[in-house]
This record gives sequence, C-alpha cells and structure tokens, in this order.
Amino acid sequence: MPGIENRPILKLTSGMLLLLTLSLTACTAFAPSQRSSWKLTDPPSLAPQNQPLNSPKPGSPNPQSRETQRVGPQESIPQKETEPAQPDKELFAVPESIDRNQPPQPRDLPEDIPSRPRLETPQPQTRGKPETTPQRPSGPMMTPPAQAGPLEMTVDVIPKRQLGSGATFYLIIKNTSNQSVRNVLLECEFDSALLFPGRREKKIGQRLGTLQPGESKEINLTLYSDTLGNHCCRFRAMAEGEELVWKSVCVEYVKKQLELSVIGPSARTIGSRAEYIIKLSNVNDVDLKNVKVTVSYDASLIPREASIGSERETGQLKWMLDTIRVGEGVQLQVEFDCEVAAEYACMRVNVTSPELPDEQASACLKVTPAQGVLDVQVRDTKDPIARGEETTYEVSIENRGLQPARGIQLRAKIPRMFRVVSVEAHQGNQKLNLRPEVNQNTLVVSPVQELPADAFLRYTIQVKALSSGDGEFDVTITSNDSDKLETRVSEITTVNR
Repeated sequence: MPGIENRPILKLTSGMLLLLTLSLTACTAFAPSQRSSWKLTDPPSLAPQNQPLNSPKPGSPNPQSRETQRVGPQESIPQKETEPAQPDKELFAVPESIDRNQPPQPRDLPEDIPSRPRLETPQPQTRGKPETTPQRPSGPMMTPPAQAGPLEMTVDVIPKRQLGSGATFYLIIKNTSNQSVRNVLLECEFDSALLFPGRREKKIGQRLGTLQPGESKEINLTLYSDTLGNHCCRFRAMAEGEELVWKSVCVEYVKKQLELSVIGPSARTIGSRAEYIIKLSNVNDVDLKNVKVTVSYDASLIPREASIGSERETGQLKWMLDTIRVGEGVQLQVEFDCEVAAEYACMRVNVTSPELPDEQASACLKVTPAQGVLDVQVRDTKDPIARGEETTYEVSIENRGLQPARGIQLRAKIPRMFRVVSVEAHQGNQKLNLRPEVNQNTLVVSPVQELPADAFLRYTIQVKALSSGDGEFDVTITSNDSDKLETRVSEITTVNR
C-alpha cells in the first residue's frame, strides 16, 4: 500500500534531520571563543574589534565585522560638569626654616603620640639594616594643638602602589572658623625613597593665599618610588609662620605586576576626535584574575567608539577581562568627540584585580577652537596594526574663510617605524597632481595653488609598518595668506610585534 511504502522514507528523513541538528550543535559547542588577550611575543595580526557604546546585552550576538561603529549624538549621556585638576604653578622648594635669617632648626616628633607613624629617614649606607637610634627628619612639629585650629586638613591616597607607579595625594584644606586666615602656606616633606619629578628637594610647598570662612582648596601631589616598603609624607598648613594643622600619610610600594599605559593626543580642535589606546601587560609570575578596567572621562569628552565588551554607565566605560595570563597583554581603544573648548579634558583609567593593588593612569588634552581660516584634522584608518601591515593617514583641510586660501602646503614627520607607500590629494572629487618628496622621515608635498572658501582638501598618506612601537604622525599646514599661520595636528599609531 502507498501509505506503508512511505513510512521508511519518513523515518529516514527524520533521522537525517536529527543527525544534522546534532552536528550543528556540536560544532557550535566546540568552536573556539574570541580571546581578549594575546601573548606579548605573538600579538594578533588584526586590530581589536570595536562596538557601539550602547553595548549589547550579555550573550547577544555581535555579527558586525567592522573595527568600529559610529554612535549617533542621540546616544550620548548627559554628563555632570567637573572642575579639572589645575597644575601646581605655585610649587616651590621649602627651606628648613621659614625665617630666612636664621639657620634651619630641627624639630623632633614627640614621644607621646604612638598612633602616628615613626618618620624615620635612614641614611643610604644603612638602608635595610636595623638602627639602634632612629633618626628623625626636620619638618612639621606635629604637636597636638591646645585647641582646635581654624584650618582642617584631609589627605587621601591609595595605600598600596606598584614600583614605578605614582602615588597621588589628594589634599583638602578648609577654613572651619568664622574669620579669614591669611598667608596660608602648605608644606610637604617626604621620605628619601619618594621622588618628585624634576626636583631633588624632599621638602616642597605651595602658597594658598587667603582662605575665607568656609572656603576650601584642593591640592594634588603625585610622588614616585622604585624602592620596596612603606614611605611616608608629612603635610602641614601654616599661616603667618604658625603651624595650624598637620597630617602624616604612608604608602606601601610592592613588586610590579601589571604594566599600564595610555597613549593618545595632547591637543585637539573643537569638532575633532581624540583616540586613546590603553595597554595592559601581565609582568607578574602568576595569572591575574578578575581584571576590571574602568575608564572615566570629563564631560567635555563625548565617547563615540570603544573596544568590544564595554559596558557604558554615566561618565564611565567598563570592561571585565577575566584572566590575563603570565606574559600576556591586552589593548583597549576609546575614541572621544571634542565638542567644546577645554583647558584640561581628561580621561582616567583604573585597573583592579584581587591579585594586585589598584593601578591608575590618566591622560589629558587641550581642546581649542581652530586658529585661522583653515581647519585641519588628521586620523588613521587602522590602529593598532601589526608589523608588516599598512594603514592610511587622512588629513582634511577646510577653508572656513570668506576668501580663497592660497599656497597651501603639507609637511609631515613620519614615524621611523613606517615607510611611505603612496600619497594622494583630492580637492572635492578632483584628484590633484602634486609632487611628494620624502627625506629623512619628513614628507613634503608641493603647494596647492588655491582652495576656495568653504572647500575641502584631503590628503591620503599610506604607510607600511617596518617595526613595532608607538609612533606619532605630526602634520604642519602652512599657507601664503597675510597672517602666515601654521596649523599643527598629530595622530599616534601603535604597531604590535
């Protein structure tokens, strides 16, 4: 019967479909997953893929194969305005005595304050050996005041740092009285194992001027050390030569386990982009587990692109890297739009793991309006790349003036790890016939005779990586206009081994 004859065929078809389903499931289960790290001696040949900053939910597929994806302005999150940290312009070396007419007067710590750390400064020849009589440096008297003074001091610092890393002390001096305090002077004396970049002194100070009732001032001080152990700083605030308040804070320096660096520009114009690359390397002898990277940024920086796996929160981007094995490294990439002028537009990186102390790094850039009538911007089309690969620098020039710009010339300093492959120039859709010349890593392109108002000029410079490292592509644009302004822009590119 026909029905009986069709049953074996139906059974055979069902069996084949079941076998095909099991095969697909097995292939999916045993397919290798994408790693977020690689051996430092064998990095991947392709740049890490990026994702839009409205990150997908965990477990959702990511079919895009592009390195980056644009995020529209509507995706930006309103940011709270924060005051950038100001440089210490009034920093100066402090003599041992405030009275310049008297010799330095050492002042020892009292014996009846056991809760304070003993501020010992051993001599270099006796470092590491027990001393029978501890030496005490001159500095703050640190004697308990008879009554609460008009000033209040708080000092915060990460208590444990890696060798070679900076320990940043965050100080707040506040006038808690109902009267003004004039001629306030802040002094810091630190152990010999701590270093202040660019200075030999171990005692520095900063004038704070007059503090009105209720007014407070914030000061940041970053010191470095390449010596293991606990190292202390002693802070005191004075007014009219009288010590009013003091604090003593110590930091423990431990063996370096993680290399952390941030690479990016130092200046941008309004409307341009700033690209940062964050590098992490495990230099320890054990794996680093549960590594978490947090990037926070000022409100003047608008994030547009980031390496895949990021989670976005207000003012922050976060990555969970799980385990970074011994000898492995990870690179993360973030791009920001620079939409408003800022003297200091900063991004900060914080790395945490149960196996190491919190590690921090930061980078700041200055965002200014474009100078003159020419708006110049530069970007690399692929970054980072591997040795032997190519990338292209795109230099765009817009004439924002009301008159044509004449005699426009490009001069670029090519990083030594690159060799120039080709140079082209286009004005609109028209290719220009220009003569490029490369001499000792300097590229000079013959001038463009005229660029009309509101017109664009675009250079594409293709280079090939011959060696590894971080190189800065530095461009200078000049013209024959009456103001003779020069415009300089740069872009940093990373080449992996």
